[in-house]
Amino acid sequence: MKYFLFVLLGIATLLPSTKAANLSTLPIAQTKIVGGELAVEGDWPWMSALVFTNDILVTSLDVAGTPYESDLFLFSPTGKVSGTMVDCGIGDSQCNLAEGKICLIERGEIDFTAKALNCEAAGGIGVIIFNNVPGNTSGTLGAGFSGTIPVIAISQNDGDFLLNNLDSIAFISNISTAVAQSATCGASFIGKKWLVTAAHCVEDVDIEKLKVNVGEYDLSDGANNAKTIRNIYIHPDYQDVSNVNNDIALIELVETINTPAISLLGLDETLTLARNNSSATVIGWGNTIAYGPEDDIPANSQPSQLQQVELSLLSNEQCRTQLVKAHQDVLSQTFTTNQVGITDSMICAADVAGGKGSCQGDSGGPLLVNTNNGWQQIGIVSHGVGCATAEFPEVYSRVGQFTQWINDITQGVAINSNYDFGITPKNKTNIKVFNVVNNAQLIANLTFDIVPETTTSTGFSLTGNNCALLAAQQTCQIEVTFNAQVIGQHNIRIVINSNDNNIPTSELKISALVLGENTAINTQLSENSSGLSWFTGGDQPWKIDNSEAAIMSGGIEGSQRSIVLLTFSGEGSLSFDWAVSSEENPDDPDKPFDALYLLIDGQQVDFIAGEKAYRNKVIDDFSAGDHQVSWIYEKDILINEGADTARLRNVIFTPSESTIIVSVPIDTAIDNPADEPITEPVAEPVTPITTVASTTTESSGGSLYMSLLLFLFVYIKRQKI
Repeated sequence: MKYFLFVLLGIATLLPSTKAANLSTLPIAQTKIVGGELAVEGDWPWMSALVFTNDILVTSLDVAGTPYESDLFLFSPTGKVSGTMVDCGIGDSQCNLAEGKICLIERGEIDFTAKALNCEAAGGIGVIIFNNVPGNTSGTLGAGFSGTIPVIAISQNDGDFLLNNLDSIAFISNISTAVAQSATCGASFIGKKWLVTAAHCVEDVDIEKLKVNVGEYDLSDGANNAKTIRNIYIHPDYQDVSNVNNDIALIELVETINTPAISLLGLDETLTLARNNSSATVIGWGNTIAYGPEDDIPANSQPSQLQQVELSLLSNEQCRTQLVKAHQDVLSQTFTTNQVGITDSMICAADVAGGKGSCQGDSGGPLLVNTNNGWQQIGIVSHGVGCATAEFPEVYSRVGQFTQWINDITQGVAINSNYDFGITPKNKTNIKVFNVVNNAQLIANLTFDIVPETTTSTGFSLTGNNCALLAAQQTCQIEVTFNAQVIGQHNIRIVINSNDNNIPTSELKISALVLGENTAINTQLSENSSGLSWFTGGDQPWKIDNSEAAIMSGGIEGSQRSIVLLTFSGEGSLSFDWAVSSEENPDDPDKPFDALYLLIDGQQVDFIAGEKAYRNKVIDDFSAGDHQVSWIYEKDILINEGADTARLRNVIFTPSESTIIVSVPIDTAIDNPADEPITEPVAEPVTPITTVASTTTESSGGSLYMSLLLFLFVYIKRQKI
């Protein structure tokens, strides 16, 4: 059993296929409003759905005239291929003899994307992935999958049989039959080309993939009506899913939409209605089953049609008091009203009897009130404890608190609100170009100020600017250079100034974490080598472990990180041994509580968690140019388990046209038992690192209420199974 504190919607996935992937392994929010009723089509013309569109695929496999049951991988390329098969193991490297053949690959250790790309890079024409446990497998290749050959899934038994019949001719078919949409969050159309939604719904999304269906009602059709996104503006004071204050974002479409818009309620009216406990309505496609903080998330069922439910507003004082009581009565946790995380940017709503409310699939959608001016939006679905429980009110972003910011973006000079240069080695220079858009109807004369958040936030400069004079409805660029000279965290603001008070402006927040070079690690792991540099930092640096000729993570506490970074240049392969002793997540191994993460050039590609002895990892596809490889040991806020450390040793970089240039001989054998159970990302990517880009294996845009292990509400210990 788990305790769920905040439950935030991430991304819901509707599997639009007659050969659907395994529902138990994908982040599928097949959900609707809890305790509500079917909305009437046409009542909410501005209600919108954030969606990913993809082809409906029908898969088939025939080997030597015998058909085999197969399942799809979401985002697999379409096509028909035939040929003999080749055994490619678990697909962790380019497969020998794959040229012109179909790669037969066992599930295990690395993600499906890497398996498919390794096959194609070796000249393979198709991929069959078979399960490593009884039964079939399926999953997603991610919305950004770059491969071009078809990929299908089969069972363990069929895979074992085909391994003994590699010379037989196999026929693979992935045929597209229509276009479907995978729903993520809700949103509200507020006029022209603008929508408002929750920030946590759109952080780190690829706007080339995400679309908006304005005026949506039935998710089972209408995918062809989805609109393209031009820009997403997240509130500058929103941090991430671990701190959901200011959970609001604006979406700008490429084209102006001629459809009725919802108006946003002002702050004064909001306060009055909340004090009077007025009724409010929430609409969406979220979960239908209520559950409490101590319950497992129940299985879901996906409605295609819009749902609605009526709740009662609470003042923030009432909400805080009720949450304090709920934590004491339900979870035996004692907190003050100042510790339950309800800010002036939030508003609460609840059903006194329980059993009604918003849940998975509803985030970003509107909380509405019927005023003298008709229906107006008072809130945005943000977070809560469980779903529709009587004790715990649900929390919404208070739109009246953000009127000025919304106006600054939609009617003034807009710039994306946040950017993170990420983990940066000392003495490195990074450059980023930002678009500035004049959404006003007047020509703007602009200047820009760099404002450090702390005295140590240095090294930023404006090195390019063609925005001095910006015409109405036009775009320009500024270039910001960061010269990493001072170790530690850096935070600045880029403030835009206009010479005309009638043209509102916005600002950009920029951050970076600079690591210092560590000569001791260089000596330990890079002895007698050139071109390799090691850096460490974070909340605690990595340190030497002479007992194993290795390095180990620093002694961090909850919600902290210990980081070590390797930089080098050129093509080649990297091999290393890594180990960890940490708190894993037995309920969902792909989403660990504490883990050692591997990032390559800013992208998370793998992790290990739990009790893992040294195992070897090889990355053999580094291209020409500069590279950064980071190992980050990160903890959640709660339980400590095991030795609570990560270790690294035997780091070897092999240039493509040379010999091994770094090797630390270790007498001990690498412990990597072949029959140890393996977990493999098949669903939503794990993204616990908040200052770096998300994993390269994307989910299909799935949606879930993410349980936030943070102190916005409480420190609650999870009950171990």
